[in-house]
Amino acid sequence: MSMCEEAVTVAVFLGGTSREHDISLRSGTSVVKALVLAGFRPVPVVVTREGRFAFPQVDDPIAVDESLGLSEAIARLEFEKPACAFIAMHGLSGEDGRVQALCDWLHLPHVGADVIGSAVALDKWFAKAVYTAEGIPTPDAVLLHQSDRASSGWDSDVLSRIGLPCVVKATREGSSYGVKIVSQASELVGAVEACAGSDGRVIIEAFRRGREFSVPVLEDPVTGQPRALPVIEIVVKGHSFFDTQAKYDPNLSDEVCPAQIPEALARDVQKLAVAAHRALALSGFSRTDVIVDESGAWVLETNTIPGLTEVSLFPKAARVAGISFPELVGVLVRRALGRQ
Repeated sequence: MSMCEEAVTVAVFLGGTSREHDISLRSGTSVVKALVLAGFRPVPVVVTREGRFAFPQVDDPIAVDESLGLSEAIARLEFEKPACAFIAMHGLSGEDGRVQALCDWLHLPHVGADVIGSAVALDKWFAKAVYTAEGIPTPDAVLLHQSDRASSGWDSDVLSRIGLPCVVKATREGSSYGVKIVSQASELVGAVEACAGSDGRVIIEAFRRGREFSVPVLEDPVTGQPRALPVIEIVVKGHSFFDTQAKYDPNLSDEVCPAQIPEALARDVQKLAVAAHRALALSGFSRTDVIVDESGAWVLETNTIPGLTEVSLFPKAARVAGISFPELVGVLVRRALGRQ
């Protein structure tokens, strides 16, 4: 961008009402800084835990003094005249299509999946149904509604199909919130009660013990062609799985990128990640988690707004591919503008 060109304004949404508020603030702060380095003019838009909006300064994008209601926030956004929105919010209220719908109403292009792709991918059961329909291998599972738990013997019925150990998951959470591994039948009822979300739905999934990988997918900003970035292997230390604590404590896990695996296996899991990205009708970028055991590779879930701190998995894989973090956010913004 030459000195005479005006920097493109990008509204960066961070925070949100979900349990991942603090993580989203970290992602959004990193995005704001990277956009400045990439030659854009970021406008931070903090969504508070209460669902209000604040417009802090670029040099301190999480400093919230005054917050605005939705109508006032829309007026402020219109005043700023952003060309694009970069949604750096994780979990419910940020990754489920709600902010994406707001951007659509404002005729504001945004980074990442649209309303439908966001909503389907965030709901683990809907995503699993799409995987199955597209022939993407995913562990067997059952969906349990709150009303199902009123009948006697439901736990025995579930275990007769899924077996032990099994994984209990909330349908609409991220960062491994609402996930428990059950190894004994007596633990199932308590795990389900602990994990069930506000809608009362919970997934009980067959546990696959193997090596865990995460595969980022990035679309070309011009053609939209998705390509897989280097595979990341997650090596958990002292925990049974890559839970929320292990995700954000560097002493509890190693993230090896590129994964030290045969090229054929790397290609296989990369193909699955691209297939999941396409099947869910995503856009811009995604990151798909895969377990590989003696039976093969199994897709667990796909994230439509992966962590975006400079030490997060997606930026780490991008660096291995020769893409700096400012370059990465630039690619994503250009892709969003190109879709328009």
